[in-house]
Amino acid sequence: MRINIVNSDIAPRQGRHCLDKVMDSGDVVWMGTDFSLFGDIHSVRSEKPCLMKVQGKLLAQDEAMPRPGWIELETFPGDEEPTVEDLYLVGTRPLPGEDIICICRHPSSAAYILAVSAAGELLWLDSHILANLKIICRQPLPRPLVALICCGTNLLGLQPVSPSVCMLHLIAIDGSPSPSGHLQLIQTLEVPFDLIALAEDDHSSAWGISAGGELYRLSLADKAWQERMEFAQKHGRLATRSWVASISNVVKELCQAARVRSFSWSQLRFKTGKCSGFAYDGRHFWSFSRDSKQLLRLHEPNGTLIRTFRCHAAVSICSLSYCHNNLLILDRDHRRLHLYHLADTMQPTAAFQPATLCHPGYLPAGSPRTAGMHEMCLLYVGAEGSQSIHRYDRDKLLPLLGYLSPQGEIKDYFMDGFLMLAQYSPLLNGRSFALDLPGPPSRREDWLALVDEYFHPQANLAAMDQCLEEIRLRLGPGSSGMAKVVCAIPTADPRCLNWDNAGYSLAEEHHRLEVTRWAMQEVMKRWHQAGFRHLRLAGFFYMTEQGLYDDRVLHNFPDMCTGFGLRSFAIPGITSSWITEFNRAGFDAVTLQPSHSFSQPPMRPWYHLLKSAGRIAREYGMGIEVELPYAVLEPEGHQKLRDYLHMAAIQGWAGAFTAYFQSYNLIKSLCESQVPECRQLYAELFQFTRLSRQRMAPDILTNKSVAYNCQASFDCSPHNTKYRLNVEGHRGRFQLQKLSISARS
Repeated sequence: MRINIVNSDIAPRQGRHCLDKVMDSGDVVWMGTDFSLFGDIHSVRSEKPCLMKVQGKLLAQDEAMPRPGWIELETFPGDEEPTVEDLYLVGTRPLPGEDIICICRHPSSAAYILAVSAAGELLWLDSHILANLKIICRQPLPRPLVALICCGTNLLGLQPVSPSVCMLHLIAIDGSPSPSGHLQLIQTLEVPFDLIALAEDDHSSAWGISAGGELYRLSLADKAWQERMEFAQKHGRLATRSWVASISNVVKELCQAARVRSFSWSQLRFKTGKCSGFAYDGRHFWSFSRDSKQLLRLHEPNGTLIRTFRCHAAVSICSLSYCHNNLLILDRDHRRLHLYHLADTMQPTAAFQPATLCHPGYLPAGSPRTAGMHEMCLLYVGAEGSQSIHRYDRDKLLPLLGYLSPQGEIKDYFMDGFLMLAQYSPLLNGRSFALDLPGPPSRREDWLALVDEYFHPQANLAAMDQCLEEIRLRLGPGSSGMAKVVCAIPTADPRCLNWDNAGYSLAEEHHRLEVTRWAMQEVMKRWHQAGFRHLRLAGFFYMTEQGLYDDRVLHNFPDMCTGFGLRSFAIPGITSSWITEFNRAGFDAVTLQPSHSFSQPPMRPWYHLLKSAGRIAREYGMGIEVELPYAVLEPEGHQKLRDYLHMAAIQGWAGAFTAYFQSYNLIKSLCESQVPECRQLYAELFQFTRLSRQRMAPDILTNKSVAYNCQASFDCSPHNTKYRLNVEGHRGRFQLQKLSISARS
């Protein structure tokens, strides 16, 4: 077996062209950023699984200690190329000013995004979603620029000079953890055509496009390189349905004697120039036209149009960039930066676990952000259909609070966190508690009825407290158990014009804020009156799954919780608009629901939703919701639930904070089932929750490096198999020394 056509989505320090030599010479280095490697596996017919090995080091960068990350393998069988099938609008942030012209990733630090202002400054923007692109510092650019991209560890900027001439400027940037020093202009090259945009390619090359629609591959070569890089081959067409391209290749060199640096380009000429900007993800081109500012186009490497994507109505594309799994869309019309996650057809296959149990990007279990909870089980109270109210008594709660043997004996504590919530009013009038649920808006009487249900004298919280006392007595005097509780707060609905039967309208924004705070105060008052011995109020839950951009109630919700000394919780769905808006608002614990148990998008791989949710969650510090299917007692339901546990091991969220959707009593049904397969699932869920209690220390060889010598086994197609290694969450310089594949002996 052999690996070839090795590439990456973000170029390493040496450049993508070095990757095909990694098996011979090794030592390819990435600087402090997440990245993916992809290529082809040529295999022979074999019944034995393949074994892929990764060897390397994680080296300290500056004074920061190295931190191990996560490596996972994805595969795609056959000769076809995997393609992007879905775009998720995962993050939107306000631009810190009106004069930002273009944005790109930082070449060696994921902590920053770089922007060019109309005033000729380079802006260092804090890329953490809570920071809202806060300007860290400003540095004067050596030249006024209209486009900026990474070029290895440097930056490449574009300056128009005349309608037929522009200048390319290679700029050295400080790669330290904090911005300091001055930018240094390394090289300036005159280009005899009118480029309007650039796209990142490699450490010594870039893509450019002109106003007339010509696409160029620009190469900068230095005498330090053993071979000169000239791009004279055809690169295909960056075509749309309306474009008819005539290809011509023009290769010239402009030599700069002082630096012995060469410059060349390949040109693709189009009859119509309806391309206003583009980006390159290492495998595909993305483009847009100002004539259709909400339409993204995806192209094959040879330029063939694959398909188009329609952006959200509130998104207007002004320029494009790319940064590991995400398109960065600058929207000057709305003064926002939008991040679109690319979800393709590759299948998660295996995980490499060199030093950690959990991908460091996920929301940590048992942390202060979760109020010490390791998992959170959803308990639906309130209206169950239209005829009854659901309440939890001792029998319903015992299999959740304690782990029971097949004979019903209490063996251990089980879940340590619970979310009390309801979708519809206990008054059985059909009024809903969330903005994204059908039904008329709830009113004050419905909110009070919900709080009454929380504090029912014989059920729900009271029964939970009594049940924990029983478990403590059964496990012996040395045991102690405390459950943390989160209470859902109904979302104030602006459609409600008479909330209190006295004309109090929630159409007024400040009224919605006031009733939300009132509901929290009401829960706090009842909690203190209840005097629970084994329960602790951990926080409040925002009922609506849709994260509306700049909704003041949503954005003030975390501060309200903090004012009561509590944490804020939310569970958006994979199909929610503005998925990460809860993160941007500052919610303490956000858990993403994949919807895998309830939906299988047509023409998508089986794990498509789970994979997408897992990758988005770890990019933005979320937990994951495990969703028990309604048919969990049936074979198809068994498989659905095991899919979550399987993907948790591959994607690294087995030890992260998790929420559990189990309708009303699905976990109890597994516990009490006489079918061995069902009972086994109950045991597997318990063992899965124990993983979040484990801690694995990294194998630090010195205080300056961590060794990677790991492997993963997987089934390989007898024909070509596409593979991708996702290397994420590390801190430091990742040095890949060896990548190999063989048949397992």
